[in-house]
Amino acid sequence: MDEIVLTLPHEACWHGVVYLVLAGLAARLDMTVENLEDWQLALTELLGRQHPDGRLQLVFRASPDQLETRFGPADSQLLAELERQEDGVGLRRVLSTLADGVEIVTSDDDRWVVLRKAIIRSDGAR
Repeated sequence: MDEIVLTLPHEACWHGVVYLVLAGLAARLDMTVENLEDWQLALTELLGRQHPDGRLQLVFRASPDQLETRFGPADSQLLAELERQEDGVGLRRVLSTLADGVEIVTSDDDRWVVLRKAIIRSDGAR
């Protein structure tokens, strides 16, 4: 499994680096444009809700059949929004539509949002 770790400042001007790395991964994994767009939208939702203090880290883990992204450490506001039970279109529902799996994991006393999605290649293979 290949792993790429990004540690970024919180300013929005750095979000482009996330999309650049994701696009490079998508090209290397021969993902469909639709698959890439789902990841970009999911990360846009998370990046737009990040707390301006502290550090931000994204860990991309790619295997031949799945891409996983760990986003964090997640702050209490983001976690509350993900854990809120809503009938409408809340953050968890949006992320669940864009990714195959959404979970919150604890690692070294920090909580992380983990997204997983099967890789669909441009030739239609999984």
